[in-house]
Amino acid sequence: MIRLLKYEDLTLFKKDVISYLVQYEAENNLVLGVLQYLTENDEFPLLMATVIKDNDIGLVLLQTHPNQIILSKAVPFTSKEIHVIGEKLNNTIQDIPGFIGEKKLTTELAMYISNVRGIQANVQMDQKIYILEKVEKKTNANGKIRSVIESDLHIIKEWVYQFCNETNQPISLEEADKKAARMINKGSLVAWEVNGELVSMAASTRPTPNNITISYVYTPISQRKKGYASDCVSAFTQILLDRGYKTTSLYTDLSNPTSNKIYTQIGYHAIMDSIVILFK
Repeated sequence: MIRLLKYEDLTLFKKDVISYLVQYEAENNLVLGVLQYLTENDEFPLLMATVIKDNDIGLVLLQTHPNQIILSKAVPFTSKEIHVIGEKLNNTIQDIPGFIGEKKLTTELAMYISNVRGIQANVQMDQKIYILEKVEKKTNANGKIRSVIESDLHIIKEWVYQFCNETNQPISLEEADKKAARMINKGSLVAWEVNGELVSMAASTRPTPNNITISYVYTPISQRKKGYASDCVSAFTQILLDRGYKTTSLYTDLSNPTSNKIYTQIGYHAIMDSIVILFK
C-alpha cells in the first residue's frame, strides 16, 4: 500500500526522515544539505512529504526552490506504484513545477504528471552523481590551491556568473556578486593559482556526517585544456578528506564528457543517474 504523508512541522519532518536519508549520504546530499540549514525561523518549505510503502518510508520529497521538488533516493517501486504516487501528488499538490532526483523514478513520475495535467515536461539537465573515497590522481607542481578571499571577489563573481549560465541556471551579475560574496564569507571557495594568477575554482557545500559535496567547478575559457580544473578538484578533494570526511561527492552534467572523464581520473566513480525535469 502506498500513502503520501505531508508535513507542516519541520522538526517532526527532520526527526522522521533523517535516519532514512543518511543511509545513502552521497545520493541524498542535496536533500540532506538543504534540510540541515532549514530552521523553524526560515521561510517555510513549499513542500515536505514522504511516500510510505508497507508502513516504512520509501521516498522523501522536499521543495524549497520554486522550480523543483527534490526526490530522495527511493526504495524500489514498480511502475504501477509510481503511477499511484503520481496520482496522490496530482490530487494533493496544486503546483508541481518540476523534479530533481534519480533518473528512472523521476522520469516516470514526471511523465505521469505531464500526461494527467496536460503540461509539457522538459529535461533541464541530465546528470550523474559521483563519489570518491581516495584521491588517485595527484596535482601538478606548477600551481597551488588556496582559499578565495575578499579581494578576489571581482574575479570570482564573474566566474560564478559564467558557471551558472553554462550550467543552465542563469542569474544576473548582481545575484552572482552576492552569491560569490556569501561563499567567500563562509570560507567554502578555493582556487587554483599559477604564477600568482587564479585559473580555476571549486566550492564545498552540503556537508553531512561523512560526506561533503564539491560544486561550482569553473575554469575561464582562456585557461581551459591545461588541467587546472583537475588539479583544483584533486587538491581540494584531498583537503576535505584530510578534514575527516570519509567521502566527497559531486554532480556532473552528462552533456560535458570532459568533466566526467576528469573526475573519473581523480578517483570518483558514478553511483546514481540524476535528472532535472521542469514543467512548462
